Amino acid sequence: MKKISTIIFLILISVISFSQTKDTARLYLKAATETSDFVKGPYLLYPADNTKMLIIWQTLNTNTCTVDWGTDNTYSLGSTTTFEYGTAHQHKIILDGLTPGTKYFYRVTTNNSSTKMSTFISGAADTATVVSFYSYGDTRTNIATHDLVAKKIMDEIILNPNSQSLIVTSGDLVEQGDIESYWTTQFFDPAYINIQDMLSKLPYLTSMGNHEGQGLLFGKYFPYPMYSSGRYYYSFDYGPVHFTVLDQYTAYTFGSAQYTWLENDLAASSKPWKIILDHEPGWTAFGASGTHGNNATVQSLIQPLCLKYGVQFVLSGHNHFYSRADVSNVMHITTGGGGAPLHTPTSQENIVKMDKSNHFCKLDINKNVLKFTAERSDGSIIETFNYENSIITDVNNVKQNKLSDNFSAYSKENSITILNKLNLKGYYTVYDNWGQEIVQKELVGNTNSISPKVPGIYFIRINVESTFIVKKVIFE
Repeated sequence: MKKISTIIFLILISVISFSQTKDTARLYLKAATETSDFVKGPYLLYPADNTKMLIIWQTLNTNTCTVDWGTDNTYSLGSTTTFEYGTAHQHKIILDGLTPGTKYFYRVTTNNSSTKMSTFISGAADTATVVSFYSYGDTRTNIATHDLVAKKIMDEIILNPNSQSLIVTSGDLVEQGDIESYWTTQFFDPAYINIQDMLSKLPYLTSMGNHEGQGLLFGKYFPYPMYSSGRYYYSFDYGPVHFTVLDQYTAYTFGSAQYTWLENDLAASSKPWKIILDHEPGWTAFGASGTHGNNATVQSLIQPLCLKYGVQFVLSGHNHFYSRADVSNVMHITTGGGGAPLHTPTSQENIVKMDKSNHFCKLDINKNVLKFTAERSDGSIIETFNYENSIITDVNNVKQNKLSDNFSAYSKENSITILNKLNLKGYYTVYDNWGQEIVQKELVGNTNSISPKVPGIYFIRINVESTFIVKKVIFE
């Protein structure tokens, strides 16, 4: 029976891809026949801190596990035991004290001696001016196709080891996100070794798509520490880039908590590159059967914030093709070719490039120039272009910069202090990380303080002289 199963699996390999190498085929066979305690992972999530890395995995039965790590395969920096959390044999650990931009080796071993080994590069230094990262979306349904896209990404890393950084994706990871079996068969299946190799080496940062349903299982497998309270919008910095991730299935219209959070988040960031990640695009090459139209909220509310706060790229999916729209020098990218059934793009207003293919995107930043490449899963190039970041400074921006120099905000002991160096008149409003208003007070003298009830990320919006600035504070 085992011999017959092996023959069947070899036939399956040839159906998946005639282009797979013999070495890859052997790895597929090994993954399908080996006995392992691991059901999912280990895989990486970036916890918005370049001195940390979050590792998650799931085992078939109850297990304790040992995690070892170091800067080479002697794993000499640390070793710790993990225990299950939740009700599904999940484990997680945050490795701490890492040096930014450094390659680390790690291995996870169960109490039954199943072992998984991999590597990662810790997050880029805050002062870094040169970084690379990957983007794609809509991996659902056709896991074999997704595996080919993942293989090409891993091929890119072999050619350029420094690009082993992170992936930002636009959601629709599985076909029915509220059903557990779809996560097992369409995303974490260990037989698809390229996907699992990629997940073990590149931290995965994703927005939620419509196919993720109510998001409970999405939150189970992607428990980023940057969000809480059951909804899925968050932000993080990576070297010179500020990423803002929207949850389009939670209210984000004007006046909503998420919209307020979004504006405060963009206003508080001084990073030279700003990228918004969502699922439904504002401008896309819709028209053919099965495609989705332009998202009106992105057009009417998000685009003005992009122009106001210097967002250069909006990365989306939802439509299963590649398209790029240039709207007032904001690039709206639809990158939905990760594995879902392909759609046929149709030319629309502002669309400058479109392509029906399985693909991924690579973004290489070198100081004030971003090289953008969209590459098909067969290695051919859809397009490549350079985007130069020329900061446009208007009168209002100059005024905001001067005001920002006057104010500082920091956490100390049990309070947040706002320093008003020139004793300017006005008021400040404090919001939590979800955009909910905590308190609003007048500025009184040079020193103002508040005492939040719980730890977290807070935004201090200071209104003076008919304009405002925003300060971001971590209260512990």
